[in-house]
Amino acid sequence: MNKIKLLYLFFIAVTFLVTGCTSSRNLIFADREWHISSHYGQIIDKDTTFRFTFGDVLIPDPLVIVSSKDSLAKYPGMDKFLGDILTTANIDNSEILFYAPEMQSLFIKLNSEMPPLRPSSISSPLSDDKPYTMWIYDGDIERWNRKPEEMYTYTYFNKKKKQLLIVDCYNYGDTPIAQITIFQNRNKVTDTMSLPVPGIRSSFNLRPDYRKYMEYIEPISNRIETRRATAFGNYKIGREQKLRYK
Repeated sequence: MNKIKLLYLFFIAVTFLVTGCTSSRNLIFADREWHISSHYGQIIDKDTTFRFTFGDVLIPDPLVIVSSKDSLAKYPGMDKFLGDILTTANIDNSEILFYAPEMQSLFIKLNSEMPPLRPSSISSPLSDDKPYTMWIYDGDIERWNRKPEEMYTYTYFNKKKKQLLIVDCYNYGDTPIAQITIFQNRNKVTDTMSLPVPGIRSSFNLRPDYRKYMEYIEPISNRIETRRATAFGNYKIGREQKLRYK
């Protein structure tokens, strides 16, 4: 009888662990339909609530856009890939607006403010043409609560995953947004996803290798700086959208 009880308890424990691991993969999608506007050079949802720019780049046509569980199901392992990113960024329970692998971009609608964690940098005021960016160091002490005209940036580097994440948090109109730029080298997970367009696979290529910053410091720096300007641009688009719907 004791053995049976022990086996039962063991089964419950294993079930709990498995369920716990799986629950982090229960991604929440806003389930919006998106299209690329050749006129604006932006990605726009069906009812034009949201418009986002990817910066001064050519947007591939067609563009793979993952914005629902149905589109997610086409790419094995992407649920784990995205779930890990949201966990790393401390925003597990927020809504995914869309993920565009080829553009290295993941847009999240935050259901609440980010936890009061120390950012890597603060850009402010975003309403200026050229917002000032202040770098944050270990000794800096603040109550890390972002103001509406500030952008908090967080960076996460995982050598084992060959991954560098840059999480820009700002207001799109009145909506808190996390714009996540994913610098990812190829690994087993990215190969498993079987993304169809060659250009997408090349966005997970081995050059530059994000584990070797000093060897590729110039191209990496350029991409990081371009991403910041894109976030500023999306903040301004959000202000335009807010005025439009008033």
